Amino acid sequence: MRNVIIHQGFLPDILYRLLPEHLLAAIGEALPPHGTPEEIRLRCGRCASITVQGENLRLSTVWSGKDLEQLLLRLCEGSPYAHEETLREGYLVLEGGVRVGVCGRATVQEGRLTGVSAPTALVLRIPCNIPQNGIDFGHLLRSLPKGKGLLIYAPPGGGKTTALRCAAVALAGGNHPLRVAVVDTRRELLLPDDPALLVDVLSAYPKHLGISIAARTLGAEVILTDEIGTKEEAEAILNAQTCGVPLLATAHGSDLSELLRRPAMRLLHQARCFGAYAGLSRTKEGQSLAVTSYEAADALL
Repeated sequence: MRNVIIHQGFLPDILYRLLPEHLLAAIGEALPPHGTPEEIRLRCGRCASITVQGENLRLSTVWSGKDLEQLLLRLCEGSPYAHEETLREGYLVLEGGVRVGVCGRATVQEGRLTGVSAPTALVLRIPCNIPQNGIDFGHLLRSLPKGKGLLIYAPPGGGKTTALRCAAVALAGGNHPLRVAVVDTRRELLLPDDPALLVDVLSAYPKHLGISIAARTLGAEVILTDEIGTKEEAEAILNAQTCGVPLLATAHGSDLSELLRRPAMRLLHQARCFGAYAGLSRTKEGQSLAVTSYEAADALL
């Protein structure tokens, strides 16, 4: 195997410190010129892989259960108990906004998941840099009627979290900033360290509670949150709307008509919470965007 070094900057700094050298070398072997990994997937007894621009590339390394267990311990910096709460939900968050999905053997007591052991897969999702010439969702939200929110939807890996990060910067920065509250339940939005941003981040708050606090006690002019979908969250969004605070949110879905058939989304649609729906899809050239107005979306029901 030829020696390949991943130059600093392809990955967040913490991964150069925590990942073993043989894995970094294997990533360098598979990485196309000017490519940046979006995900690193390690599976017990199977080839590891990386995802680059939506394409899955096999690596030359195969991981054992012991390898995965040792790496998970290292990712927890020797203290899995410090991450016990999120590990029960199947993930942990590293410095720099890297989220690690954890798949393994569940421990269940009285129908409640109490722990995960013997990892069989680790999925490292790497936050994308904010593009300089990306879609301006902040401008799109500002163009809607006062008080109306914007819902961004896309399938997994479609760029929803990056879009939300871009919108937060666009809305909280510039010459006419708004007071932005970001409900970052999984601590992965990773906003830039720009002192000029008028943004408050509610980190690790349950979405419904964070949305309520942002609307009623922080005096936010717009609330941003990732991956909504439960009835509890929908009710919190409706309460925020009664305060006149619009929401810019994301949801999983590749088809708007299917998305609006979900009970929570239908509730929000019927309450006219969103002035428009923005569908993201991935192409080889980058991203495409389809914006549907509330009235056009109404015809899909």
